[in-house]
Amino acid sequence: MRRHLLFTIPLILFCGIVLSAPAQEISYPEKESSTSFKLIIQGIDRIEGEIRIAVFDSKEKYTKEPIHAVVIPVDSTTVIWEQESLPFGEYAIAVYHDKNKNGKIDTNILGIPKEDYGFSNDARGRFGPASWGDSKFKVDEKIFSTEINIK
Repeated sequence: MRRHLLFTIPLILFCGIVLSAPAQEISYPEKESSTSFKLIIQGIDRIEGEIRIAVFDSKEKYTKEPIHAVVIPVDSTTVIWEQESLPFGEYAIAVYHDKNKNGKIDTNILGIPKEDYGFSNDARGRFGPASWGDSKFKVDEKIFSTEINIK
């Protein structure tokens, strides 16, 4: 019984001190919510014109409303675009090589593109752009890189 009292009294004192102390806020490091993003475009056959990039963040806006529309002069057979802070999420990217810098993808009489193009995941569409499902990818890492090979 005496041993029990010797243990109980310090425990009661400790609990009284801890419970009466003002609460302290505990902070945790914030979870990363954006990435350093790099897109590598390969397959450029002629060093001329510009690469046009469109980044989409939803199926509803895919091929209609890009969140990023970027134009990069072609000075190499590989073009790299970097975005310092891209929020985590799902994206799809469409690119084309605007060789004559007219701001549109040139097509033949049947509507088939005459300029090289590509989509994320190297997806291809049968009669039009690749689908959102085939093109989308998930960004959830602090540093993220992807490639598109244009044809």
